[in-house]
Amino acid sequence: MDTISLVLGVVAALLHAAAYVLYNRQAKLGQSQPNPISWSVWAFLAILNALTFTGMSDRVSALQFVAGSVACFCTFIYVLTIGKFAWPKRGAKEWKIFGLGIIAAIVWFAFHSAEWANMVVLLGFVISFKPTYDGVKADPNKETPLSWVIWTVAFGITIINLIIRDKELVAFITPVVLLLSHGSIAVLSRQSRKRTFQLRGALTTA
Repeated sequence: MDTISLVLGVVAALLHAAAYVLYNRQAKLGQSQPNPISWSVWAFLAILNALTFTGMSDRVSALQFVAGSVACFCTFIYVLTIGKFAWPKRGAKEWKIFGLGIIAAIVWFAFHSAEWANMVVLLGFVISFKPTYDGVKADPNKETPLSWVIWTVAFGITIINLIIRDKELVAFITPVVLLLSHGSIAVLSRQSRKRTFQLRGALTTA
């Protein structure tokens, strides 16, 4: 059972990292338009998430998040250097969400419980995810689903691993929420929705 769990942890971590590599390529080709507010907060929160999730579970279960913390930070720096971020205008609501995300992360330092600390970090993720969700909901062409599908599958594997390792219910909250959030982007950016969006645009301009 320990061997199976370790294999699942490694597979989830490799898939998670591979999705970031794919996303970098999508961003460079213009197939994905990363929201700078979401990604700047995620780069910081991913590290805190890896630390707190490890504290509330174990190193094997947290392999995906450890790999993700490094890959997310590298992706943010890469996309920043290639100039693919479209920064929102001054006073835009995205900046308020950025502030809320940072506040949620700072509050983490006031907690001594890994479980509660991870919930605060998760709150920061949810808050900072909204600009990306809203952007893709308004225009499915802002993202390409493949990398988001891989991230979703990786979270699913981590959830299975937690079941195998008989973890407490609180340990499932973060991977379940992240599976649903990443999966929502995959659904919203699917090809059928893009075709419908383009058809509506053509009819509007006709």
